[in-house]
Amino acid sequence: MTSLFFTFFILFNYSLLAQTLDPYKFFPSSVGNVWEYTYSNGVYRFEIVSDSLLEDSSKYIYYAPNTEPVYRIDKYYNVFWIPTDSFMNWHYYKLNADTGDHWQVRPETSQLQRIEAMVMTKYPTIYLGRETIIMEITYYDLNWRDTVINQFSWPRFTMTLGYGIGEIMEFDEEPGSLERILTGCIIKGDTIGIITSVFDEKLMLTSFELFQNYPNPFNPSTIIKFSLTEPQKVKLTIYSLLGEKIKVLVDDFRSSGTHSVIFNASGLTSGVYIYTIIAGNSTTSKKLVLLK
Repeated sequence: MTSLFFTFFILFNYSLLAQTLDPYKFFPSSVGNVWEYTYSNGVYRFEIVSDSLLEDSSKYIYYAPNTEPVYRIDKYYNVFWIPTDSFMNWHYYKLNADTGDHWQVRPETSQLQRIEAMVMTKYPTIYLGRETIIMEITYYDLNWRDTVINQFSWPRFTMTLGYGIGEIMEFDEEPGSLERILTGCIIKGDTIGIITSVFDEKLMLTSFELFQNYPNPFNPSTIIKFSLTEPQKVKLTIYSLLGEKIKVLVDDFRSSGTHSVIFNASGLTSGVYIYTIIAGNSTTSKKLVLLK
C-alpha cells in the first residue's frame, strides 16, 4: 500500500515536522473548497457549499448537490460521515491521531460487524508541488465480539489524508485497487494541482450513482447506498442470477442526496445476487455476495 503511494512523490521535506500542526488542516472544511478526483469512470468534483454550527460547537458540512450534511466535525478533531443517518454515521477520521492510534468507526450490532480504523503511517513529502504530511488510515472489519484489530481482522480500504489538502486517495484493499486519486483542489482560494473549469458539466454527477454494497461478502445483512443529484422516483430491487425477483427494497420518491438501505438476506442461500436501481430513465446494476 505505502509503496504504491510513494510512486506519486519526488522528494521528502521535513520542515513541516518542526512546526506545530493544526489537526483540522488534514481535513480543510471551509465553504468554497473544491476537490477533483480521477475515478475509474471519469473525473468528479466535490465542493463545500455551506456549513452550520450546532449547539455542541460541532459543524455540519454540506457538499453540492446534497441537501443533507455529508460530514460533522467536532471540537475534538473527530470527523463523522453521513451524520444524520443512523446506519452510516461512521467515525471516519480522528484528525489528531498518530501512527498506531486506532478508534471505533462503527459499533458491532446484531447484524453488522464492528469496524475499527488505525493510522498506519504518517510522513512528510511533496504532493502536487506542495509540502504536506501524509496520514494513511486503514479500516478493518473485526470478527464478531472482537474489540481490537488482530490477525483475524479483515482490511477493507485505506484513506489517505494530506495536511493542508484533505482527502488524497482511496485504496480498496479488497480486491486491491485504486478507487480514486486527487488531481487538484482549491483550498481557501489557493489552487493546488490541476482544476478544470468550474462550469464543466462533464464533472457533474449523473442523475444518480449506485455504490458497491458494504460489507461484501456479507452474512446476513449488508448496506446498499445510492446518491441522487435531484429528487426523483427510485426503484431498488434484488434479483437472483437467473433474473428471479427476490425483494424490492425501495419503490418510492426520494430526495436528492445520499441514501442507504439495509438488505437482510436471512432465508436465502449463499451465492451471488444482483441489485438494480432504476432512477428516472436510467438503470444500473451491481453484484453482491451472500456467504454463510
